[in-house]
Amino acid sequence: MTSQNAQTTPEQLADYGRLLHTLLVELPDHPAITDTLDYVLGALYGLAQAHHIGFKDRSTQYVPVYRPHLANYALEVSTGQALDSVWTAGFYFNSGIQRLASAFDRLPRMLGAKMKKSMNGKMRPTTAKERMTEKNPNGFSKWEKVYDEVNAFKHSPEGRAAGRTVTMNDALSVVAEMMQLISSEKATLAKRYAP
Repeated sequence: MTSQNAQTTPEQLADYGRLLHTLLVELPDHPAITDTLDYVLGALYGLAQAHHIGFKDRSTQYVPVYRPHLANYALEVSTGQALDSVWTAGFYFNSGIQRLASAFDRLPRMLGAKMKKSMNGKMRPTTAKERMTEKNPNGFSKWEKVYDEVNAFKHSPEGRAAGRTVTMNDALSVVAEMMQLISSEKATLAKRYAP
């Protein structure tokens, strides 16, 4: 892979697709690997579709006329009509980053991260961030940012109505961070999940 900053989004997506293809061919056909890489493929698909449809980063609150459009989309969705491209691109982007956040939790577990640790003489469950720190010596700041963004979707009643903190470039950086981790740990994964 060449430097992410020197490539266009389509070039990055194509590189990640080729790398994922190689991983799917080379890693064992085990449910943990297959299902996780299927999620990675879904993340790549979501980001690619968002880009092709014209996804625009939104760091501010959505526009005031957004809500009435949602009511119309609710009627249109059951008829199979194409929905607004801005909404659809956001849908695909959200799908992509949710799958990246899932991999943030899954991959360290697959690599044998400790699920519990001792604290003040008592065992407690480790967090996803602690497990990632244990198993990923490379930087993962963008991946953590996506993980936090998705948790805001899941847990905050307002979600990201005030604006996103993750951009398309952030999401593509996460794919790079994830591919680096998986590629660097191919031998570990092959051994842990050998047929």
